[in-house]
Amino acid sequence: MSDITIKKGDTRVWSFTLSDASSTKLNLTSATVQFRLKQSEEDTNNFFVRSTGGTGSDYISITSPATSGIVTVTPTASDWTAISDWYGCFVGEWKVTDSNGIIQYTNDVEINIEQALI
Repeated sequence: MSDITIKKGDTRVWSFTLSDASSTKLNLTSATVQFRLKQSEEDTNNFFVRSTGGTGSDYISITSPATSGIVTVTPTASDWTAISDWYGCFVGEWKVTDSNGIIQYTNDVEINIEQALI
């Protein structure tokens, strides 16, 4: 089962609660949260990147209070251009770094695109 399933015309925002192995919500105060959509876990090419630290920051946000661990990603139509006629399973990669640039958290989610998007 995938973490997110997308079909043609889907415009939903994606909301995630980031937590550690013991299900404790991450405190995202002063953190930079980055999300990358890739074809596979090993792939070095990104279809799109969102980061609270600047890259695509208009489309990712940390929900207040930051101690809730909740982040929202809002994909746009241009995000899907590179994979407009693709379908299958893709990887969404999360990375959270603290104010010193030290990685605090990484995790992948599976994104299943069931139909060509455009």
